[in-house]
Amino acid sequence: MPDLVVECPVRLTESNRDELRLLYADLRDHYARRDARDGTRTTLHFVWSGVLDPELFGATYADQRHVFAASRPILNSARDAGGLQETNRWLSGSAQPNGASLRT
Repeated sequence: MPDLVVECPVRLTESNRDELRLLYADLRDHYARRDARDGTRTTLHFVWSGVLDPELFGATYADQRHVFAASRPILNSARDAGGLQETNRWLSGSAQPNGASLRT
């Protein structure tokens, strides 16, 4: 089964957390159907722009864990003036009790 990576450029603000939860659910459902149909496994790569507030990012990361659970690998990165910086927030299964990252 081929692996695909889809980049999702997004900006995190205090006012868009509800919209992001809806986006996560829509993406989960869309790629679950598409992957089942095409025999693929899609990794969603959220590329965050702007300054990432740690508290807001922690909250949206928790939303991602809740919405995606073990349905697919998720990667979060931040884009800054120096380029793309991995946030060390891979999500590919149920949450670890100690908050450790999961990589697949």
